[in-house]
Amino acid sequence: MNLEKILTIPTKPSLYKLLSQGKVSAIVENLQDKKRFPVFGLDKVSSLAEIAIYTRNGETSLPDVFRAMHKALDGKKAEEPNQIKNLKEYFARFVPDFDTERVYDSNIKKVLTWYNLLLDNNLIDQELSEREKMQEENLAKHEAEEKAAAEAAAKEEKAEKKETAPAKTATKAKKTETAKTAKPKTTAEKPAKTAAKPKAAAGTGTKGKATVKKTSASAK
Repeated sequence: MNLEKILTIPTKPSLYKLLSQGKVSAIVENLQDKKRFPVFGLDKVSSLAEIAIYTRNGETSLPDVFRAMHKALDGKKAEEPNQIKNLKEYFARFVPDFDTERVYDSNIKKVLTWYNLLLDNNLIDQELSEREKMQEENLAKHEAEEKAAAEAAAKEEKAEKKETAPAKTATKAKKTETAKTAKPKTTAEKPAKTAAKPKAAAGTGTKGKATVKKTSASAK
């Protein structure tokens, strides 16, 4: 559906179709009584295509809301807002994740009233407007670019890890080689410890000499 030329005007309850537009004013047609009149102060006028409903994860455009309603209601009109006991519970049938704190009952009443009015004028369908198609194309392009950038970053990170791996292996090999070279030093130290034992034997020999002297003295 194309709602770019369907306008909402502050302080006026209906919806209006844009017929022509100048620099400071526009000619619109009331969708209810088909009356035409000029509108000034276009900065205060909004197109339904630009309006969105707050959700817990962001926003949902009004055309998407109307499509969801059209599908759920099987192309039939919505209930009159004044006859609905719980507006938020009813609206959740069409937009389950709408933000219940930021979307008020007055907002829901407007959406339901607009939907019925658009349906009466055969302006509700499941087709995407040219603007929506372009938005989807831009979104798909943006997502593809982000995916390509993420894949390139992952590939670069993998290449960096691969380059770092040989350096780690070389360091490990160097440590192993150093450890092997150090082993003979440990072996060379063992004889030094063994050589210390004869000192203890020499001390025993000195005692032996003293005994010999004593024996000699007794012989005299």
